Amino acid sequence: MLLIEADGKALFAEHGIPIPAGVVVTDGVPSLPGDGPWMVKAQVPVGGRGKAGGVVLCHSRTEVEAAVAGMLGSRLKGHAVDACLVEQAAIGQERYLAIMVDAASYGLRVIYSAQGGVEIEHSASAQGRLCSPHPGAVAEALAELIADEPADWRDQVAAIGKALASLLIQQELALVEINPLFVSASGCVAGDAKVVVDLNAVDRQPRIASLIAARPAVYADACRKIAEGFDYVELDPDGEIGLVTTGAGLSMMLIDELTARGAKPLNFCDIRTGQMRGSPARLIRVLEWITARSSLKAVLVNIFAGITDLGEFAGLLAAAIEASPRLHVPVVARLVGRNAAEARRILGEAQPGMLVTEDLQEALARIDAIVGAAP
Repeated sequence: MLLIEADGKALFAEHGIPIPAGVVVTDGVPSLPGDGPWMVKAQVPVGGRGKAGGVVLCHSRTEVEAAVAGMLGSRLKGHAVDACLVEQAAIGQERYLAIMVDAASYGLRVIYSAQGGVEIEHSASAQGRLCSPHPGAVAEALAELIADEPADWRDQVAAIGKALASLLIQQELALVEINPLFVSASGCVAGDAKVVVDLNAVDRQPRIASLIAARPAVYADACRKIAEGFDYVELDPDGEIGLVTTGAGLSMMLIDELTARGAKPLNFCDIRTGQMRGSPARLIRVLEWITARSSLKAVLVNIFAGITDLGEFAGLLAAAIEASPRLHVPVVARLVGRNAAEARRILGEAQPGMLVTEDLQEALARIDAIVGAAP
């Protein structure tokens, strides 16, 4: 899960990484940090804000106020903009620095580029090193990557890299990235902060948990996972197909399949049927989240059962549909696994007209017919 920039920079500051003077505003601009010019940045947990108009350079208070007014209350890349970060514009040459978990090597990957900024993915100067998950090892790897950089700020970049590594390891993060990292003889400063959290580690990380809890509207998916113990991620607030699925891989496969057919899936879902314990409560909550979107046209249930008894699941699904008064769209169920015939019988009696099938293509064809997508 990606933190908004303001929260990422708060973690940076706590670990001694220099950041520009800034203030988060949600209604007007009470004061400006430092001298101009200033950057106004929409605080949404998504990359590519600059290209989408969510980052504006301003040279006066009037420009800052106009930029803030234009962003607050708008939507940026599918996210509501409820806050802006107003900060003093940094000065210097732009570099790129990132540290990420490399699961295949059981270590970390350090990446550095002498060309930072929005086109970093096209930069030929980016280089990486694998190292063990220790700040000292990261410092050694980074020292190799920056060996040709000017000596007057090389030590500062090395110190920032070591601090980034400590932050990533201590908070059990998946990625920490600074792009751009502004470098100069007078000092180096993090122009941006990309921090990706491992939600499976949040119960061991009270600082990360506090950041999430402080912004439930921004981190709605993370709050759901912490409270409910399973994964539900809204992909498109204008999505037309709500998904009730189990298994992360199965859910992602289904999302890819629907997207390729021109459909608009609303969400990712790994409902974990084995943890329902005979109660439809988990299914009811998922249907509540799905039906909260007015764009919804259909619900697709896709369960590939192993230890799950599909007969029991079908009874829970029927009860959940009955307990969901806002559910006014067709439900299609593709159920494969143990006791599938009993599941079809139960749902056939409880929900006449619902398509219940083991054939994925048949289920998708019904969804196409409902939403008007072209297979």
